[in-house]
Amino acid sequence: MKLLLPRLTLGLGLAFLGCLVAIATAGTVSPVQSTAKPSGLTVIGQVQLGGSDAQAATVQALIPGYVTMVNQYLPETVAFTGAGLHQLDPQRLYFTFAYAPRVYYLYEGACYTNALGATIATVAAPTNQVLTGNTFTIFPNVHSSISAVCASGSGKRTTSEPLLAGDFVQLPTVNAGQQLSFFIMANLTGNTPADTYYNGTSNNPDNFQHMIAFFPDNSQYIIIGFEDMFNGGDKDCNDVMFVVDVGAQNAALWRSPTTFPK
Repeated sequence: MKLLLPRLTLGLGLAFLGCLVAIATAGTVSPVQSTAKPSGLTVIGQVQLGGSDAQAATVQALIPGYVTMVNQYLPETVAFTGAGLHQLDPQRLYFTFAYAPRVYYLYEGACYTNALGATIATVAAPTNQVLTGNTFTIFPNVHSSISAVCASGSGKRTTSEPLLAGDFVQLPTVNAGQQLSFFIMANLTGNTPADTYYNGTSNNPDNFQHMIAFFPDNSQYIIIGFEDMFNGGDKDCNDVMFVVDVGAQNAALWRSPTTFPK
């Protein structure tokens, strides 16, 4: 299996990592922070506790409903079809309005150790390519004690299960004319992934579409999920799931069928 990583001059990919600056937040820093550095990428910011400031509390109130939706429409071991969901083409994560997104951990349906990364890149138009620009890790380890499979069930954060639903990381501002692209570093051994999966079949070593995105409601939040197994595995696309706050103005544009090609 081939490891795909963004090149060092890239965006939702690699870049001048020393230039990355996380936005200060009013949230409470989680007492448990993963020390992993998957693929050697910089971790963009500390994980904050779910609901620990007003912005996070708004999302925290929605989390139970979002988890219920995931269980209904993306059940374990059932191939994802998208039926009943308002799907969003992931290439639409092109910002027309500057906004500093937050990424909230939602759900994990995986036994592998996975990490979530992203790239911010300046592009002329929405693209489905692997981007080059500022590339970083968001969650170095997405394991949770309350995951659907391969979890302790303790409901506590530990070094091996550092996240609970609603825990979040603040990203830098994505300026107008930039695109935000997510990827997962899957099946980690230490800091080395077996594969890295992006949006777009041609960007992945197995030609499988590993990433899905949809609007759970009429808000500024998007739910994104990844399948973490080579050749799609069970194809349920719920192995790494998170909520992205993209701002009300961007979300309104992306929901419109006339704004960008879908």
